[in-house]
Formats: sequence, structure tokens, C-alpha cells
Amino acid sequence: MTTTARRHKNPYVGPQSFRRDDVLYGRDQEVGDLLDLLIAERVVLLHSPSGAGKTSLIQARLLSLLKDEGFEVLPVIRLSHEVPDALVDREPPVNRYVLSALLSLEEGLHPELQRPLSELAGISLAQYLAEWPDMDNRPGNEVLIFDQFEEVITADPVDHEAKIRFFADLGTTLRDRSLWALFSMREDFVAELDSYARYLPTRLSTRFRLDLLDVDQALEAVTRPARDAGVEFEEPAAIQLVDDLRRVRTQRGSRVVEELGRHVEPVQLQVSCRQIWNGIGDSGRIGLEDIESMGDVNEALADYYSASVAAVARETGVSERALRDWFERELLTAQGFRGQVLEGPDSAGEAGGRVLELLTDAHLLRAESRRGAVWYELAHDRLTQPIEDDNARWREEYLSDVERRAVEWDR
Repeated sequence: MTTTARRHKNPYVGPQSFRRDDVLYGRDQEVGDLLDLLIAERVVLLHSPSGAGKTSLIQARLLSLLKDEGFEVLPVIRLSHEVPDALVDREPPVNRYVLSALLSLEEGLHPELQRPLSELAGISLAQYLAEWPDMDNRPGNEVLIFDQFEEVITADPVDHEAKIRFFADLGTTLRDRSLWALFSMREDFVAELDSYARYLPTRLSTRFRLDLLDVDQALEAVTRPARDAGVEFEEPAAIQLVDDLRRVRTQRGSRVVEELGRHVEPVQLQVSCRQIWNGIGDSGRIGLEDIESMGDVNEALADYYSASVAAVARETGVSERALRDWFERELLTAQGFRGQVLEGPDSAGEAGGRVLELLTDAHLLRAESRRGAVWYELAHDRLTQPIEDDNARWREEYLSDVERRAVEWDR
């Protein structure tokens, strides 16, 4: 492999999910256990903390393994499709969750087989699947996969009756024991399924938890992609990077100390490794000097934070300064720990909810549902210092001396 080819093919995906053609390392045990559980139990709920890599596990590993086992995996279902106002406002109104599921399934069909929207709006999921064209001429081996299933909760928190109708339809569908189903969602919304699980044949009693990466898994996810691309990621460098990524701040009496935690966030690992790869030379190796000089974790995470905040500002119209100030005032405590919020920046107005959604999707924030309210906090302690550093850099570059003094006074 030439240096040019290697340099233009970064083996680390960064903040995005893995796709079907990507190689996912460090998850062999989990994907094998999940496959066995799904085959045996037929209906499984997969849940995890935000950013643990559920979608990546499904796309890069589970889909192909199910196919190897002789299953026909239907197109992955999302419940976030936009429903035209004309269908929502009609009597009786179309069920947005059922229609979203049907639209997801339609995306996997040849255009000549796809049905018009008006026809889809009038049928149930059970009816639709009863007429599904058998692609492999092996009836009774179809698998439904619902990814990011928390969307049934978050799309419209007060649309309780529509949710009941959707789950009732889904329950009728899954009483057909020739169908398998996997529901994948963030674990902070699992408790809110209790009101609807009773409509399903198994009440979603069979569950599988995907945790963040442990140390050995993280080391594999760091070293193997580089090795497969012709570059040796040296063990001491990999260990230093993983240890850096799992540092957490702990209060010990009056002191704040940094200790090594048990887990590594997959997104932060991928962001850091992608940054390191972009900075390496032509030596065919990544050593401690690369981690310390060009692969600084703080710098990689700060760059990612900066790009994400700028993107959210562009999409929502909330000023970048307001977002950065909000991070420091509300999401970071004076002692450098993570704070929690219920709402976005005060200046965001109606866009505040969208700000929280986008920052959660970017894995900068993590949501937790408690007593009917959703609280948001930084995804990991490891983000606190990069955020403070990048905010200071941004203010130095974009604010006047008077504005910077005002920020310090306000603190």
C-alpha cells in the first residue's frame, strides 16, 4: 500500500456510525451474544448509554451475521419520517409511527414495487407485512430491526393515544411467530416503554445491554484499524491514549483528583484516533511522540466540540457565543464537574429543544429521564477541559478586550 493511498483512507470513522462496509473491532463477544439471544428469543430489546455504538453494532456486524444464519433482514426501521400535514389533519388521522415504519420498509424495495403514500396511509403494519414480497423465497425467516426506537417516545411526548395504537398494531404483527424483531434504543428512555410494552406478546422482557468499551475492547478498537491499513499503532502509545480517554474527575474530601475509569466512550475514541491519523507522517507507525505532539486528546476533542457548536449555531440560529457561554455556565460547575440542565440556552427560545437534540446527536450531551423530565449533561468528564480550552481560544480570537473582560466579570 502506498503512502498516498494510506493517507487518503482514514480507517477511523470519527463521530459517525459505522456502516455496512466498515469493520467494527472490539465487539465480538457482544455481537455473538446478541445474535444468539435474538435467534432464541425472537423479540429482543437492545439498550445502551448514548454513544455506546448500537447503530454501529447493527450495521457493521449484526446484519451480515443474521444473513449468514439464513434470515431475511428487512430494511432497518426508523420512526422519524415526516408525515404530511394533510394526512395528520385528516379524519381519522394517520398514525405517524405506523406510517414511518412503512416508509422505512418501502426504502428497501425497487421503485416499481413501492406503494403510493395515500395507500400506505390506510393500512396497518400487520397488513403491510402480510403482503411483503418474499425476497429470498424462504417464508418465515424475516427480521424487523427498529433502530433508535426512543423516537417513539421523543417524537411527540404527549401523543399517547397514537402510541397505544402503534404498539397495538405492532403487537398484532409480532404474534406471527415467523417474524423476529430487534428494538434498539437509548437506555434513558427504556422506563417510558412500560406504558406500552403490555401490548406486545413478550412485553419486551428479553433485553440486552450494550455497555461502553472496556479497556481491552478500546485497545483493540485503537490498534486494529491502523494495523489493517498498514500502520503499526505501538502498544505504549495505544495504552496512553486509552488511559487518557478514560480519565474521570473525582471529589476526594476537599481535593479534586483525576482517576482512571472503567470505560471509554467509542465516539471520543474514534474522534481522537481520526485526528491522530490525520497528523501522522510516513514512518508507518504511531508512537508515543505522535500521541504527545500531533495526537493530543484534548486538542482532538476541542476541535470536535468547536465544529459541533458551530454546526448547531448555523442550523438553529442561536449565536455561537451564547452556546459556548451556556456550556460553561450551566454544563460545567465552578469545580470543573458536569452540571445538568433541563433546557437549552435562554437566548435560544423555541430553538432550545433543537439545540439539545443536535448536541445529543453529536454525542456532546447525554440525556437522562427522571421523574417525567429529561435532564442533559456532558457526555463524559473527559470533555470538560477541552471545552474550557476551546472557549478561551475562541474568545481570544473573536471577542474584543472589553467583551472578554465582561465575561470574566460575569464569572
